[in-house]
Amino acid sequence: MRFTLQLNIINYYDINILAFHTDQGTNFIINIYSDSNQNALHFLNRNIINLDNIIVMTGDFNIKDNNWDPDYPYHSAHTDNLVTLAKSLGLELSSPINLGSTRFVDNPHDSNSVIDLIFINPNNSGFGQHTLHPDLCKPSDHVSLIIEVGIRDTNIDNIIWSICKDSEEEENFIMVITNNILTLDTVDIVSSEALETVVQYLASIFNNAWYSHTKRKCITKHSKEW
Repeated sequence: MRFTLQLNIINYYDINILAFHTDQGTNFIINIYSDSNQNALHFLNRNIINLDNIIVMTGDFNIKDNNWDPDYPYHSAHTDNLVTLAKSLGLELSSPINLGSTRFVDNPHDSNSVIDLIFINPNNSGFGQHTLHPDLCKPSDHVSLIIEVGIRDTNIDNIIWSICKDSEEEENFIMVITNNILTLDTVDIVSSEALETVVQYLASIFNNAWYSHTKRKCITKHSKEW
């Protein structure tokens, strides 16, 4: 699935975008830490991401709100910005199966809070509700949020044409290419049309040599590691 960090999309220290690949195309996961000043949220609102297949946006948003915390009596002004941003990305707030706080405090004068959230694509049938796991939070003061991703058990074969390294086929392939390049007449290249003719001839040399010396291979999930 080749998970990769996509710094080319957003290069911001509190926002990570991960891409992974399936037979359905490229999918994206956004992980955010938005501090008490909501810098990451403001940054995203100023730099709208135009991506298809964003399936999850999650993180510590540092927003206390009675929309997701029934024990908190107030509505935050930042909530509307967050929900609007999520909708623009095709995402909706996910409700946990087991309600509870996501951040625990050591100070007895403060109260625990719900500030870690998950937004999911409602059209993606591979996701269910997430679960809070306070038993996994130590040494952090934040609860682990776990969501199961359904991945079909399918076998996608990949057909390739290749030449084994240091084989007789590789040696013959190099020899054919080398001999044809050495005998190539370049004296009459005096125009762009003549250059194009030579380039096309070179392309045909490589193409014919490649398919004359390669072997067809089918790569499956049962193939040996490269």
